Amino acid sequence: MNPKKRLLTAGGDLRQLTAARMLAENFSVSVTGFDRFGTLPPEVHAAEHLRNIPAGLDALLLPMPVTQDGVFLHAPFSSSSMTLSALLPLVRPGGAVLGGRISEAERRAIEAAGLHAADYAKAEAFAIRNAVPTAEGAIQLAMQELPVVLMHLPCLIIGAGRVSRALQPRLKALGAEVCVAARRCDDLARSKGRMRTPAGSE
Repeated sequence: MNPKKRLLTAGGDLRQLTAARMLAENFSVSVTGFDRFGTLPPEVHAAEHLRNIPAGLDALLLPMPVTQDGVFLHAPFSSSSMTLSALLPLVRPGGAVLGGRISEAERRAIEAAGLHAADYAKAEAFAIRNAVPTAEGAIQLAMQELPVVLMHLPCLIIGAGRVSRALQPRLKALGAEVCVAARRCDDLARSKGRMRTPAGSE
């Protein structure tokens, strides 16, 4: 029986932990950069230090964005910093490095290490699913920061992309007065169709 392929999830937020838990059904998965999170899913192995991770990984799963400053990995649950350059040698030659919104400099560094770079944020299925927590996060921030409720509040959404389309019905359900500004007429038409309340539902 062939041994399971080895994968490391480094940094990121709850999305990476969820991915690690699901990937553990078919792979041997370790995570690092979550020492401040608390109890990790039992399916994954916690690796507090990179020196505890044997080299020869088949794949490396990075956060979205990979870095926020071009140097240190985006790892809000980590008490220490990690760099992409320290992680790449852990992956076997020809292995895969997956990240969200990989910059051109990061892609060059990955490929220079003899690895394959894949940006999962470019996958349409991911982008559609990721729009929902982004929209809900925006509503949460608005409710925390505004001194008023969203009911009857005029809200302007700039753009009519995936996040906008997820945000519109949620704001409307809370009673907000939603207006969308976009450059393309077809995007505005889609938004208007999504925001229209069905007859007899009020």
